[in-house]
Amino acid sequence: MTEMASLIKMILSGEDAQAEPAVSMLAAMGGEQAVFVFAQRLPDTHVDGRWWMARALAVIPTAQSVELLTRLLNDPATDVRACAAMALGEMAAADGVDALAAHLADESAHVSEVCAVALSRIGVAAVPALLRALQEGDSLTRARAAKSLVPIESQEAIPALIHALDDENAVVTYYAEDALERMGVGMVLLKP
Repeated sequence: MTEMASLIKMILSGEDAQAEPAVSMLAAMGGEQAVFVFAQRLPDTHVDGRWWMARALAVIPTAQSVELLTRLLNDPATDVRACAAMALGEMAAADGVDALAAHLADESAHVSEVCAVALSRIGVAAVPALLRALQEGDSLTRARAAKSLVPIESQEAIPALIHALDDENAVVTYYAEDALERMGVGMVLLKP
């Protein structure tokens, strides 16, 4: 068995004590071959193995990794979806923005929060999707989108954030105010 095959086996075992060191070694080796194997084994892998698969993909910044992570966002297991979202955020994967934005309305509040954090980590590339979510989403989606926009400080978001000041959801209004305040919008400065 090759070293790569051994690492993949350790990761897919789902055993924390084996999988974490294997992920670190995979990162040092590159690991592009592992993505192909993960994609093939995904349907037959148990939940702990799928979680570790998402964790491992975070250290392999390729288009194929992003594609597989976006598939894992639809996993039936909440923890796997959250791990996949976190991985996309760590990779600042602009190609994962639409999938992450769709999960701002995830049935799990934990997953939707992790998606919001991931989108804010991606930054400016996430702004168009966040603006759509802010304008078209349900109450929770709008709140998550507004929260994601706060650290990005996008000038493009100003009109939508001003409009969100009148949102019926107080959480949306709070984050819209916070985002606008960070950008200095609406501040009046007086000379002493």
